[in-house]
Amino acid sequence: MELFHFHLLGNKDRMYRPNGEIMVDPEKFNNRLFNRIYDANVCVSGDMYDPIIKDINKALHDSAGLTLGDQVNIGEILQYALYQKGLSRDELIKVLQDTSDIMLKTGINYRELAMEEFRKNNCPDKPSRLHTLYACNEEGLRFWLGQIHDGESDIYRIDVEQEPFVTNEELLPLESLSYGNKIQASYKYFHPKKKDLNGVTDEYLVQGRVKLLEKIGEVRAR
Repeated sequence: MELFHFHLLGNKDRMYRPNGEIMVDPEKFNNRLFNRIYDANVCVSGDMYDPIIKDINKALHDSAGLTLGDQVNIGEILQYALYQKGLSRDELIKVLQDTSDIMLKTGINYRELAMEEFRKNNCPDKPSRLHTLYACNEEGLRFWLGQIHDGESDIYRIDVEQEPFVTNEELLPLESLSYGNKIQASYKYFHPKKKDLNGVTDEYLVQGRVKLLEKIGEVRAR
C-alpha cells in the first residue's frame, strides 16, 4: 500500500534514505511524539533569563536562604513578571511567549497520555500513537503540509507492508477537555466510523516494514 510520510528532520535521520527500509516495531520504535513527551518539562534555562534569575535568587536567599538551579520553572519567571516592576516590554513579551509555548506543548502531552491510557485499557490491539509511523494518502498531502510548524521536513512516498490503522485527525480529543474527559473522548479516534473518514484529514498509523520509495519534496524554513 503506497502512502506518504513527512519526516521531521532531527529525529532518526540516518534511517531515512531513498530505497531504504524502516522497521516500525511497536515494542522498540519510539517516534518523535513519544520522545517529546518523555523529555517534557515546564522549565527554561536560567541563562535565558539571567537578570531576572539574579533578582529572584536574591529574594529567595534573603527570605529562605535558597537559590534556583540551572533549570527554572516558567511559573517562577511568570510570577516575577506579573508582580515585579522594571521589566522591559521585550522581556515581558519573551516571558509570555515562553509560557504560551510550554502551555501548548503541555496540553498536547496530556492529550496524548490520555489517549494512550484509553488505548491500553480498552483496545490494546490498536496501534499506539507513540510507537507508530504517521502517514497520509495523496489526497491529504496539501492539508498535512500546512500542519508543519515546528521544523523542517522531507516528504517521502512509502510502501507499507502491513495494513495500517486508518483514523482521522478531526477525531482527536479537544485539548480544552479535562484529563478524564480526554480519556473518554479517545473512543471515537480509536473506533472511527466510515463517515468519519474524509481522506483529506485522515491519518494512517503504520507499523511493520516500511519501504522508502522516493523523496518527493522538502519543507524548509522560509
